[in-house]
Amino acid sequence: MSFKEVISVKGFWKSVIFLAIAFIIIYNLINIGFSYNFNFDAFIDEKLTGTMALRFIVANLIGGFIYGFIVVFLQFRGKLKREQKER
Repeated sequence: MSFKEVISVKGFWKSVIFLAIAFIIIYNLINIGFSYNFNFDAFIDEKLTGTMALRFIVANLIGGFIYGFIVVFLQFRGKLKREQKER
């Protein structure tokens, strides 16, 4: 089972993107809840205005992608191993 085999499975990248977006949303909702008591205005003022906006967006995209890629890679690799074992 090679790395290229796993990432070339149909639906792999779609799953990575979906999971990354879900992670970003859930992570930020938890952050808003714990750090800002669900005060969305304070969160937006601090994270999405000024020089920190680009850093916040890039950090979320990179973090979401890494999380999504690792989880989906392990899921797809396990699925391929099970299918290979059944043959």
